[in-house]
Amino acid sequence: MITPEVKQRVYKLLTESFPFDEPQPFAKVALYLTKQGIKSSDYGYAKMKPFLSEMPEFLLIREILLGQNPQQEITLRRWKEAKDSAFASMVNIPNKTLEGYGLLIGKSKDEALSALSDAYARAKAEGRLTQTEDQQIFETDQARILLTPNRYVVTDSKPWHLSFTAKTGQIAESQGLQGQSVASLTQENKKDIYFALSEVLPKEETLHMAVVSKVMNDAGHSKEQYGFYKMKLLLQELGEFLSLEEAVMGGVPQTLVTLHAVPDWDQEGGRTVEPGAESVRLNGEPSLPHKMMGSVQLLPKTLAKLNLALTGVEAPPTQQVVQAVCAGYDKARATGTLRERNNAYLFSVDLRDKNGEPIYASIKRSDYGVYPWYLNFAGVSRSNPMRNPGKELERFAFLGSWSNFLEELERKALPEPWDFEDSQNKKYFILQKYIQYTFYRLQLEDKVCVAEDGSFAAFNTGLVTQHYDDLYACFEPSDESHKTKWRFLEFCTAAGRGVGKRLVDYFNPLPQPPSYFECKEDLLFDLEKELHTDYEHILLDNVARLPLEFLREECHGMRAALEVVDRIEEAGDWREKKLRYQELSDRIAETPRLFNRLRNRLEDAIEMARKQVRWNYKTAIPCFFPTRNVMSLMLPLSLQDDSRADAALVVERTRSGNYQGQTILTLQQAYLDGRLLCRPNSEWLDTRNISGAEDDVEEDEEE
Repeated sequence: MITPEVKQRVYKLLTESFPFDEPQPFAKVALYLTKQGIKSSDYGYAKMKPFLSEMPEFLLIREILLGQNPQQEITLRRWKEAKDSAFASMVNIPNKTLEGYGLLIGKSKDEALSALSDAYARAKAEGRLTQTEDQQIFETDQARILLTPNRYVVTDSKPWHLSFTAKTGQIAESQGLQGQSVASLTQENKKDIYFALSEVLPKEETLHMAVVSKVMNDAGHSKEQYGFYKMKLLLQELGEFLSLEEAVMGGVPQTLVTLHAVPDWDQEGGRTVEPGAESVRLNGEPSLPHKMMGSVQLLPKTLAKLNLALTGVEAPPTQQVVQAVCAGYDKARATGTLRERNNAYLFSVDLRDKNGEPIYASIKRSDYGVYPWYLNFAGVSRSNPMRNPGKELERFAFLGSWSNFLEELERKALPEPWDFEDSQNKKYFILQKYIQYTFYRLQLEDKVCVAEDGSFAAFNTGLVTQHYDDLYACFEPSDESHKTKWRFLEFCTAAGRGVGKRLVDYFNPLPQPPSYFECKEDLLFDLEKELHTDYEHILLDNVARLPLEFLREECHGMRAALEVVDRIEEAGDWREKKLRYQELSDRIAETPRLFNRLRNRLEDAIEMARKQVRWNYKTAIPCFFPTRNVMSLMLPLSLQDDSRADAALVVERTRSGNYQGQTILTLQQAYLDGRLLCRPNSEWLDTRNISGAEDDVEEDEEE
């Protein structure tokens, strides 16, 4: 029996990410919950479907037929009995507003939500709710609550937006500051704020007000605590050590803040700074900041990638996650445990990803913008095998030798090329990648079938025989000598000899193949939409995926860059090549002329790809990214010869309907990702035209 607390947690998680009354693919919802730490096995259920079926109060699960394949869809409905659901479902309350109200009444965020919900219900019942077409107003003992139409109703279905104004004297009272006038600071208050800022921020440097505000909030000095409606008004009261100036940056008005030293206070607090203490150098490199906050630019893209590793969702992380990253750097800097690697300084963070693997981060020197350093990486080390979804099949079952396993599958499946031209790798390289990632997708969709008595398991390989009958992989329980629960038996067709008859006996319906498409937009590239490309990610982070001869041609006239290209060509193994490619990446970043030259060539190639799609829509090939569990389209990039593709541009549809050029892939990587859906039927992506010389590159390189 699932407890009400568990149901409330599941309901809360789903309402944060999914709209009401809109059917969603079951696999998508199940994957999201799993990555949020909700696993059916933790509650005594073998699979996610029976677990979620226990929550009919707010979930509707239906079987539908998509083409010839039965699928499951799930719909989130409003839970009328859920605490505060009526109020929370119609009012958008920003986290910051809820935290501020909680601070005002001395309660947690959840308690503050309950208090607001109760106050709204009482005001409505007692006739104290003032309502017009464009606002609703009611009061609590501590504040005046205002509900106005939600401007973000396109992305948030809640019709109202909540804000509040604290009543005079209530903020001071709620913080135990009776006797002080609101918006009045004592000298001790100012010193506390000064010391909090001095611990983190540099002196005599111009900073964005947002940086200063965040440090103050993190240290417990919010504007509400001192009775101010706006942070700017509070900062203006700190003229002893802060100066503010107005500026226009990028056409947007900004408030800039400078922290000034107060020597008497520094001595009083034992904080005298030795001359030159802020310029400590490590191994002769540029000075490293003592604190991350205020000195290191926390790039939103890097933080979103970190959140992807932690939760499975590429979105801004919580404040606690950001604080953990800062604390990890500060600790490593103080203890001398920073490690230098590729001109970056690596440190551990007290976090683990969704698979329990440790998180690392690193900073690099920045030559642009206000910040002298930037966070260039945060996530799980690429060398971590647990990060690779391609290992899930081997964690599920003992397969015997890969060569025998793949040879049997190739022999029974409809013939097709399973290796690249001139491949130096073992046989069936493409087939191995295909079956590994197909199994991973089936796991996410809950399509790996296990008999009720636990004596048999099977999954649909997505491949067919020469007679176009589905091929199934079948398993039986392994003995104690194996670490895995299952042992591979054989590949079979339904009702075929031996195992095939057991398959039909155990499962109805039979195991289904993986499904990837949710809408027609996943299959076709819309030429009417704009395409915006992340050139920095392509040219700096993934320069190794560009043809070496193309790079040599574009580096002509630049001796230093050409010397790096020569060293790449002479490198003996992949590890050495990676170091040289990183060196070339740094050279491109430092040379605007070279960066722009490469960018222009890429833009020309992308325009040519759009023309090819206009001529033949099949030029855009759908693909699946296993590491991110997303669908994309691939376009050919002809960088040296217009008649031959050299790489593939991966494009994803954004919320606006336009496309984002996310990254590039080598042709080998592109074929592997495209083959998961079906055998690519395109002239530009053909195994006969793809060299197997890249088979030794690391896995999971497609990000």
